[in-house]
Amino acid sequence: MKTQILITLMMLIFFSCSKENNEPSNAENIITTSGLNFVPNLLNCNLGDTIFFELGATHNAIEVSEASFNANSSTPLENGFEFDYGSSGYIVAEELKTYYYVCTPHLPNMKAQIIVN
Repeated sequence: MKTQILITLMMLIFFSCSKENNEPSNAENIITTSGLNFVPNLLNCNLGDTIFFELGATHNAIEVSEASFNANSSTPLENGFEFDYGSSGYIVAEELKTYYYVCTPHLPNMKAQIIVN
């Protein structure tokens, strides 16, 4: 009986920590839209975390450079992420950096950051 409990606990730990299929590691790593805002507009996460975007029909998310972010420009960052209007998708935080992203039609107000620690 103790062996069965131990095996069950080990399986629960393994599957709860697994990022197979790029599923979000927890509810805090989900970015949505509300009105003309990304929610949250500042996300702190850890290296290796999966971040899920769930965008409203009139919103996109384009990763931009810090300079573009500060200039309210939607010029895409080379090799950056892009999610189309109303789409959902994942990124994995593979670098210790700040990701800057914007919603093209709703600049200068609709922009946000992901800080990877």
